[in-house]
Amino acid sequence: MFSRLSKFSVAVTVASSALVLVTGTVSNAMPDTTDTAVVAPPSVTAPSPPPYKQLALKTLDQVVKGNFVAVSARFDESIREDGNPAVLANAWQQYQDQLGFGRYQSHGEPRQVVSGDRTVVDIPLRMAEQPGDFRVVFDGKGHIEGLWFLKKGVPVP
Repeated sequence: MFSRLSKFSVAVTVASSALVLVTGTVSNAMPDTTDTAVVAPPSVTAPSPPPYKQLALKTLDQVVKGNFVAVSARFDESIREDGNPAVLANAWQQYQDQLGFGRYQSHGEPRQVVSGDRTVVDIPLRMAEQPGDFRVVFDGKGHIEGLWFLKKGVPVP
């Protein structure tokens, strides 16, 4: 039988051997068990989506929920007058009803393209009648410079 100290030494030796294989260093000496600490490797986390993709998804969510005031509040000065909440609500309604796309069902993964000092994010839409695209253009400060409800596949200018 091993004593409690011997069991600890065996565990440290096995752990040290595992580290040896990873680092490629070979040592036949017994490890020094005094002041030995086990260090866990840093946890691996998935990278978060770029902020413009998140902003575009948030914008789409607000449009779908009918919160046009929140969306238009993020418009930059150049489109704020023309893109008031009533105009935005009317455009979304027409897109679904009069242009034949049908009601919003869900969306796909956003695609981001940098164009000059602007960032364009397209989100594919799954609509009841036919697919479409939601496009948002952001300036460098995250303000919305443009917002469109499009047919699927319209290229970024």
